Amino acid sequence: MTLGKTWPRHGKVTLKPFTEPLSEMEWRRFYECFRDPEIAEWNGSRPLRMPLWLFKRVVLGEVSRGDRVGFGILDEVGEWLGTIELYELTPSEATLGILIGAKDRWGQGYGTDAVRAVLEYAFQTLRLNKVKLRTYKHNQRARRAFEKAGFHYVENPPPPGPRFHFGLAPKNEFIPMEITREDWLRAS
Repeated sequence: MTLGKTWPRHGKVTLKPFTEPLSEMEWRRFYECFRDPEIAEWNGSRPLRMPLWLFKRVVLGEVSRGDRVGFGILDEVGEWLGTIELYELTPSEATLGILIGAKDRWGQGYGTDAVRAVLEYAFQTLRLNKVKLRTYKHNQRARRAFEKAGFHYVENPPPPGPRFHFGLAPKNEFIPMEITREDWLRAS
């Protein structure tokens, strides 16, 4: 696989923009991430039930809306590991979401590298002032990856914006974190 020369990179990962065509294998791995019950639980959702063709249509529709930027996370040899995105995108800030679907790669630094790559993209290319996220209290692995990338806990978080939770995760289960451009520049 030929990796794009301008795609965001850090450490062991390259981020493939969703604006680039995905191979059938990439689509299948992407789709299977959301169908896996264990991954769905870590993500605070239920396993996906829609067919692959509809999943593709939904993802491409979201990409075309303009309020999010998504990437596939590729390892050193271009193998699909998961996804990372900046959503709720405004001219000054965004919310980060990440999912490493290749469970055999968990705990090996790929998530931290992907977060660092997307932060460089957010602060250098998009010129954002802040990136925030919400993670679950019990997801220690994700919290460590976010801390390594420079995120800190928000002491008095603003109330979350209107989002559908479908009764899956009470709001007090979320831990808000954020990083500002200044924080990122100091850590770089």
